[in-house]
Amino acid sequence: MATNSEPGLPPGVLTALLPRRNRPIPTALASFPGGIADVSTPDGDSLYNKFDLLCPRPECGSIILRAGVAKLLERPSIQMEPADRTPAALLPLPQPPASTEWWLVTPSPMEFENIGFSKPVAPLSSGDKQLKLLLCAQCDLGPLGWSEVDGTEFWLACSRVGYRADS
Repeated sequence: MATNSEPGLPPGVLTALLPRRNRPIPTALASFPGGIADVSTPDGDSLYNKFDLLCPRPECGSIILRAGVAKLLERPSIQMEPADRTPAALLPLPQPPASTEWWLVTPSPMEFENIGFSKPVAPLSSGDKQLKLLLCAQCDLGPLGWSEVDGTEFWLACSRVGYRADS
């Protein structure tokens, strides 16, 4: 039988038990004077992400992908959301068929540290395959990129992720 005379927790114990999270601070691509050249590093004939890729939301800063995992490619832009519905925390992408820079992650989503996927979305232009949009699994900010349904290529927009430049 429990009594009211059981000792309570000392002050500060619950706070001490909470996980401490030193959140990395995301740096936007536009903050680097050399742009994409400052955040990529050569490996053989290709360029790879020099820094960990982070959720761009400063309050989150979740690590999405570790350094050296994604290959840099320039390819046509993809319309991931209606032009008038780009989240305020993300930069709009150029309208297709203009090209933009992407981080390509292959061959599986297991390469990511922390990524979420939308349900399959209808293509925004005819002839496109169904896509799943990539978002931060911690705070749901997105779309940060895309993949084809059942595909093995995962594309992150270089301008829509943060970079852990302090590492």
